[in-house]
Amino acid sequence: MLVPVSGVARSGDAGMWSVLVLSGDMDVAMAPLLRTAVAELVTEGRVHLVWDLAAVTFMDSACLGTLVYAMRSTEAQRGRVRLAGAGAQVRRLLELTGLDTVLGTYKDLASATGPLPR
Repeated sequence: MLVPVSGVARSGDAGMWSVLVLSGDMDVAMAPLLRTAVAELVTEGRVHLVWDLAAVTFMDSACLGTLVYAMRSTEAQRGRVRLAGAGAQVRRLLELTGLDTVLGTYKDLASATGPLPR
């Protein structure tokens, strides 16, 4: 039996956007890793973040809290967070919490790393 691997990895930057690639179950065990990755990027001045969620199979409230942390941390530095490729479970979680109305959600990474609106 194959066990899904969960992880957080920084992908290459896409212009002004720093990309975090998330995979597997984003749960309470992964939240500290994700929070550390966000904090390191913000400290480096990388405040325009894209979370690539295409390989995420599940997200719980702990990682949702980390998403709110990322949003607040980047906005405090005039940045923002965008989400790319969220599956049905993550989209439903965002809808239930209302975060879908305050975060940019995009169908794929290419569209999420586009220019900021003027």
